[in-house]
Amino acid sequence: MNDKDKDRCIFCIPPMEPYTKLAHAYVPFQTMGKVFSPGEALKKGTLFPELHDPYKYEVYCK
Repeated sequence: MNDKDKDRCIFCIPPMEPYTKLAHAYVPFQTMGKVFSPGEALKKGTLFPELHDPYKYEVYCK
């Protein structure tokens, strides 16, 4: 592959530095507190209100 092809190649990613970290996940501890009723949990897809974060239809679907 010549230099001209490398300029147009979207898959030609330069190697990362050895000290580069890929990602760090942060997962907070979840305590058992308030929970949805079984019927409401099925509708919302989760038992825990802290995890319920629906998409806002008005914002994304206009």
